[in-house]
Amino acid sequence: MIKVDNLNKYYNKKKSNEIHVINDVTLELPNQGLVSFLGASGSGKTTLLNVIGGLDKAQGKISYDSFEMKKYEMSKIDKFRNENFGYVFQTYNLLLNETVYDNLKIALELIDIYDEAETASRIEYALKSVGMYKYRKKKASQLSGGQQQRVAIARSLVKHCKVIIADEPTGNLDSANALEVMNILKSISKKTLVLLVTHNESLANFYSDYIYRIEDGKIINKYENVSNDVLNTTNDNVIYLKDMNLTQGNVDSIGIKLYSNEAKDLELEIVERNNTFYIRSNKNIKLIENSNIKLVNEHYKPVERTSTAEYDYDDSFFNNSVKKRSIIQDLIKSFKRSFNSFVKPTKKIRVIYTSLALLGILFSICAISISNAVRVDASTINADENYYTLYDPDRYYFTEDSDLLKDNFKNENISSIQIVYGRYYYFKYQMNFVEEVSYNNSFDQLYYNSKVNKILYGTEPKESDIAISKGLADVLLEKFSSCCNSYEDLLNLVIDNVEAKIVGVVEGDNIMTYISEYTYLENINSYVYTDDDYMRYYEYEKQYNSYEIVYGRDLNEFDYNKRNILISDKYPKCEDMLGLEIENGVVVGVFHMKDTDYTMNEYIINKDYKEQIFFSYKYSYNVEDYVLVEGRQPQKETEILVSIYSSKQIGEEIEGYKIVGRYNATTQLLRANTLVSTSALSFDDYSRKVFVIEDKDALLETLTNTKFELKSMYKDKYDTYKVENSEKMTVFGILGAICLIAASIMVFFLMRSKMINDIYNIGVYRSLGSSKLKIYLKYFTDTVVMVTFTSLIAYILIMFCYFTAIDSINEFFYSELFSRGFGVPLLGIVVLYLVNVIFGLFPIFTLLRKTPSEILVKYDI
Repeated sequence: MIKVDNLNKYYNKKKSNEIHVINDVTLELPNQGLVSFLGASGSGKTTLLNVIGGLDKAQGKISYDSFEMKKYEMSKIDKFRNENFGYVFQTYNLLLNETVYDNLKIALELIDIYDEAETASRIEYALKSVGMYKYRKKKASQLSGGQQQRVAIARSLVKHCKVIIADEPTGNLDSANALEVMNILKSISKKTLVLLVTHNESLANFYSDYIYRIEDGKIINKYENVSNDVLNTTNDNVIYLKDMNLTQGNVDSIGIKLYSNEAKDLELEIVERNNTFYIRSNKNIKLIENSNIKLVNEHYKPVERTSTAEYDYDDSFFNNSVKKRSIIQDLIKSFKRSFNSFVKPTKKIRVIYTSLALLGILFSICAISISNAVRVDASTINADENYYTLYDPDRYYFTEDSDLLKDNFKNENISSIQIVYGRYYYFKYQMNFVEEVSYNNSFDQLYYNSKVNKILYGTEPKESDIAISKGLADVLLEKFSSCCNSYEDLLNLVIDNVEAKIVGVVEGDNIMTYISEYTYLENINSYVYTDDDYMRYYEYEKQYNSYEIVYGRDLNEFDYNKRNILISDKYPKCEDMLGLEIENGVVVGVFHMKDTDYTMNEYIINKDYKEQIFFSYKYSYNVEDYVLVEGRQPQKETEILVSIYSSKQIGEEIEGYKIVGRYNATTQLLRANTLVSTSALSFDDYSRKVFVIEDKDALLETLTNTKFELKSMYKDKYDTYKVENSEKMTVFGILGAICLIAASIMVFFLMRSKMINDIYNIGVYRSLGSSKLKIYLKYFTDTVVMVTFTSLIAYILIMFCYFTAIDSINEFFYSELFSRGFGVPLLGIVVLYLVNVIFGLFPIFTLLRKTPSEILVKYDI
């Protein structure tokens, strides 16, 4: 039994055009019988039945036996009405492109009946009950209105419904078809409840068991119908001849019969010519053959109640316990349908598909870039955690005017280290003098420091040889696996391009090489250069008696302001050049340096020397590189030597460094101007200061309450890479987002266009009780198939090319330039699907928020 309590529904509530379409309705409906709701158009009868049938929502309480609905919950009411309600609409709401059989089959699938035998038996019985079985293979669009309405009734019957709602089922039918439809509904009402909406009082009074009269949304009358055993109805297309007056006669062998209910002043002129009769009359003439009038030679008989007994409906054989199809099977079927639809696009749709593929390519490039930037690969950081830098947030690196830096580097717990970046090495292993295995790459160099570096295998680097980190050793073992099986096998491996060999393996997983003091000095001294590299000065060299004349004469005070010069005995054929004028002046003598072995051609000139101040302090670890000509060697990190060309005196200070002696050396070292001890810091405006800390806590205490930070080389590089990667992620993240947004907009409008094209079918499905999930499933698979075969295929193709070529690319650049991580690419696939599916489902999501009745009305289905 259905109970309705205080049901109210408004349109445009609290507005000037408010309509109270259902006005405080309370009623009880039986479990079976035919109940009619009578009222004029706009009285609210259809809206009331839509609410009772779950097609629309209203305020109030409705009870269906044990099921109670106080608040309209679409998912719950959808399930209930799908299983218990059948609908017969004035406009039939059949799927016009489907056959009669499939229309009923779809109705069964909505209640999860997929068993073929059960489906066939139900459909056969329902169609035979309404006399439509022979039309089962015809499409619904090929049927007449009366036939479509019968199919609509049969569609309700196959579901084993408790309630059938018929909204003006005869509104679009002629009287003959209307009677047939009503006879079927009356027969059905013997075992189920039929709720009929009509404004035809004669039909209601003849067929109804109960009648409710509605006016302005209120029930103004209700009663049990116990009269009218006879229905007087006429059919404008049928003429009953025996109910009319007959006048007949003969005129010259022409028989004339006139059927009429009243006398007619009729004049006829009939002309015959060549067996053709031409008629002229004073009244309207219409041939029976050219009309839809049917002549019946009998009396009119009114419809009696006993005439409805020929329709018998018995659904007791229906089996509701047959095996149902799982959601997986529904999904597979939906994917097949979506794929078949996808492969038959129009030209405009092909353009959109191509655009989606191009966006997939761009998105894959963004994903690759983000994958390489999303994390800092520790294996690519060529830095030793035992070495530190001081970090100034304001300046990013330090210069020599940082008092805090200088003061702390005078501390005995700190020693400085100079880094030489990016040295290229070519490792080669010759096997049996036939096969050659090689590996070349660029690695960061670090000066080996015994205080913090631990040798695992071999010895510390000496002279020009190098030691390698354990991390680099592992790389070489992998490259030379055919000939090297242990770390010891790598020792003495010759490095071609630097004429060095590996003598040791240092603890550490990062890819590093370690150089000796000797190599370090060669590197830093090679960078010293001035315009006067080949010039030496007579005044300073004479003061320290550093040379002697081997040919010609020496310079003297008379050579001032003249272009007379001395040349080195290293100059080719120097003795033959006396008296000759060369680029730098006239040669008057040849000299030989007493204590230093020169490696280049040099000159001694006689002119005023203007001292040049260099802000780079250079090291010298080997005393044989220079000659101490005055004072003593440095003994502390704050003590330095100055060249013989410096105007500074012993005992003076240069920026906190005390001068303890003078030196003479090769031109390059001489131009350095100052020499400091091996543990002193090399100031350089173009690189950060790197040093070893013996007492880290002491330095951290000194840095307390300052803006300076202490970072290991590893952390320093890690943070630098992290910032760079963050910037890359931002750029490619924005580009990727733009690609996603563009693709999503295309998907949105494409799916919206599909939804609009399918709006009729959607309305039919929802009105029949289809759950929103089943409709979502269709558009979900449509979106997934479209994205898969456009954007995703392009995305995967680029990813495949990338991962296929990544090893070759990295080897070409001699580094792990590109990441092999699958995390971001896989996440990209998830994001690609997720965003596009959300946008693809958004139009249908917006539509399905409306009630079935709102969809039917709003889109005029």
